[in-house]
Amino acid sequence: MFKYFFSLLFLYSLSLASHLPYAYAKTDKHQVLEEFAESFIKAQLFSNENERVSIEVTKIDRRITVTQCEGNMAAELVGNKSLQRSATVRIRCDNTDNWQLHVPVKIIRLVPVVVSNRPLSKGSLLTKNNTKIDYMNRVLLRSGYISDLAFVNRARLKRQLSSGQMISTRDICLVCKGESVTITSSVGNLTVKTAGVALSNGVLGDKINVRNTKSKRIVSGIVQAAGIIQINY
Repeated sequence: MFKYFFSLLFLYSLSLASHLPYAYAKTDKHQVLEEFAESFIKAQLFSNENERVSIEVTKIDRRITVTQCEGNMAAELVGNKSLQRSATVRIRCDNTDNWQLHVPVKIIRLVPVVVSNRPLSKGSLLTKNNTKIDYMNRVLLRSGYISDLAFVNRARLKRQLSSGQMISTRDICLVCKGESVTITSSVGNLTVKTAGVALSNGVLGDKINVRNTKSKRIVSGIVQAAGIIQINY
């Protein structure tokens, strides 16, 4: 079905080019093939709704003679079919000339990343006023990048950042070592709160040790929010 659709698209585009002067028609045929390859890749791509995908088609050498295809035109992937970073599209014309052309394509997947929107010093409290979402190439990102502004809200920086720099889970602590925290525990409908001190750094969802200020007992709990540790019995 894809091959049939792209065949019609290609033949229609070349029919338009045939009404142009020869020099322009020749150039346009190369461009039509490039657009043909791009459209084919777009039809194959599956992306996350949060991603922004861009496709860069390698320009076809204009010294290559492209003749109009009078037969069946088809496009298919060559080799690696994961479509993560790059692909090669084989465009084939099945007629008396029986020609084919390989067109390399680069696929760039941009994902949302939390970054600083101005220079920030170590110990700065992160809020919606000093952070923002930017889109970056996924393959260039190191592990630990954050895509949700809510994840860093009221977290503290463990190092200095320049404007526009990515904020990773290694750069922040929602609960910081030595910081006073509230320890909460629930039994049935009863919730008990007591003061404590964090014995290590933690981000949302981390399990860390805290010392109960009153009993001096060390317990483990889950970071629920800035300064909040949940103990589950």
